[in-house]
Amino acid sequence: MPQPTFRSFLGIAKETTFGTPVAATAFLPVKTMTPKDSLALLPDKGIRGSLVDIYDEISGPIFAEYGFDGDAFPDTIGWALTGVLGDLTTTGASAPYTHAMAVLNTGTGQPPSYTLSDYYTINTRQFAGAKFSEVALKFSGDGLVSYNAKATTLTSVPTTAPTPSYTAIPPIAGWVGAVTIGGSAVTYVVDGECTIKRPVTAIHTADGTQAPYALWSGPVSVSGKLTLVMEDDTQLTNYLTNAKPSLDINYAQGTGAAAVQVKAHMSKVAYTNAEITRGKDYIELTVDYEAVANSTDAGASGGYSPVKLTLQNAVVSGTYK
Repeated sequence: MPQPTFRSFLGIAKETTFGTPVAATAFLPVKTMTPKDSLALLPDKGIRGSLVDIYDEISGPIFAEYGFDGDAFPDTIGWALTGVLGDLTTTGASAPYTHAMAVLNTGTGQPPSYTLSDYYTINTRQFAGAKFSEVALKFSGDGLVSYNAKATTLTSVPTTAPTPSYTAIPPIAGWVGAVTIGGSAVTYVVDGECTIKRPVTAIHTADGTQAPYALWSGPVSVSGKLTLVMEDDTQLTNYLTNAKPSLDINYAQGTGAAAVQVKAHMSKVAYTNAEITRGKDYIELTVDYEAVANSTDAGASGGYSPVKLTLQNAVVSGTYK
């Protein structure tokens, strides 16, 4: 019998020890889930006097990849953002707590690992050792703030289905946002993206197991794009003069203990492209940017970071990391 897609759900929990699966402690409202176990097959091509190519396929190394996307809830988005950056400082004695995230620059620089629990009706599979390789925040004036995330993990294993429970906080409408460029508020941003990437390498060694010796997180880069109603030449001039203005994308709503926020602050962004477009009844400017690492956006671990992310929600310290 076919199984219903919409009964699926995704859980997540931080790990105490890399690769040791843990039961889900939170559940993410997602729109798509794309798990993929990747088994390398090693072909036996030893010539044996016959006009054939492959005589056998030997099981080689194995790991997995997991992607998901959905609307950006101000509390559940914290796992992916902490997971891709690594440096986290939580302040506040009660809700709302403030979580500041930047690139981790101490020790090995490795961000935390997580276990993803994927329920697909037939079974539940845990993807342990999850290291995030990409998180992209997206917004538009006529939609919800959304995101997509990608992680590299150890191969999946079956487990008992957990009982899901979900955040009571709603997602944020795109029109709520405030964008600031070069310290000045702008009201003409139609849509935009901020994408955080870092390579995750599966290191395979001769250690008696198919699993990777390590899933190793590399350096962080941040880039994005903006679509602007072109009121004047200000942003085009920023591109032509390589001005590197600051960029803030700030979503905040609610008051008191119910206050929430998702904010990306980049002290310096270099416009890598700016193009005037006339595909609509009004003129637009599309801008691509790369965030430049600087010490201002660094977290508690010091060094440099291209972005500082701030979440405000009711999630207590020690939850994300």
